[in-house]
Amino acid sequence: MADTSLVGKPRIRIPAWLRITLGVAVVAATFYFLIGRLVTDWNKVPWHEIHLSVPLLVIAFAILLLGYIPVFGITWKVLLAGLGEKLPAVSAVAIIAVSQLGKYIPGKVWFTLGRIYLAKRHGIPESKSAVSAVMEIGFALLTALMLFALTVLLLPTGQAPAQVYLAFIFVPFCLLIIYPPVLRRIANFVLRKLRQPAIDIRLSFGRIAALVGLYLSMWLAQGIGFFVLINSFYRLSVTQLPVVVGGYALAWILGFITLISPAGLGIREGILTFALRLVMPEPVAIIAALLGRVWITVAEALAAGIMAFFLRRRQQETEAR
Repeated sequence: MADTSLVGKPRIRIPAWLRITLGVAVVAATFYFLIGRLVTDWNKVPWHEIHLSVPLLVIAFAILLLGYIPVFGITWKVLLAGLGEKLPAVSAVAIIAVSQLGKYIPGKVWFTLGRIYLAKRHGIPESKSAVSAVMEIGFALLTALMLFALTVLLLPTGQAPAQVYLAFIFVPFCLLIIYPPVLRRIANFVLRKLRQPAIDIRLSFGRIAALVGLYLSMWLAQGIGFFVLINSFYRLSVTQLPVVVGGYALAWILGFITLISPAGLGIREGILTFALRLVMPEPVAIIAALLGRVWITVAEALAAGIMAFFLRRRQQETEAR
């Protein structure tokens, strides 16, 4: 006989106001701790090693604007092609750039919803945009873990805390998401429940390998850009690049899975500070983590502004035709 003890009982849901309150509390507590430590250790900042290099600062922003964001858009275009949809590269980059700002809104869904809305105006079905976003999570997490694993291997034995290895529990989940036959069944099951037409996912192993390469390029662009940003005020050697890239990837992973924090705000800075302490004094690591947030936010805002103008012009041209 079936167990009916749960039938009729309401599901436990966290109210939106509580999620927002928890998110604000976590972000405030993290920044309070980081800034408090920075103020306490202000006298420990090696000011004689601090300098400002405007050319390196410009290069750090250029890497994001000309490297990371365009590759992100092209990668999404390749994902859509595997779902049978064609989208011009410039339009894909523009949609990604504009919708990026949605990740700073609490809830972790506004970036995806914004992308679905903009893609629909370009003829991309909502179901395929949603499936591409799910696949994107799998590829992004998997490649971030690959870079982090490389960093752990390069570190001296015992230097990485044992807790960081828990991040690798997401590897099977990522492989499941990016495996087309499994994802096709799951996606079409959900679509049937929503009374939407089924979709086909055609990703050859060659295309999957290409996507892995593209996502690795995205992470490398961000990690190298962050390394250049740090060198614009504090000198690091090239041998310390793997720690910076791997720490950046780990901070993104943990910030992403923290649902109550928009864009990993606070969480990412805390993890990044912890990682950067391996190659620099803690006060400098805190400064670098905080500046890293400003750096990525300003670059994404600039890209969104530029591409929003492009999308508006394209819409006007379409309406005129």
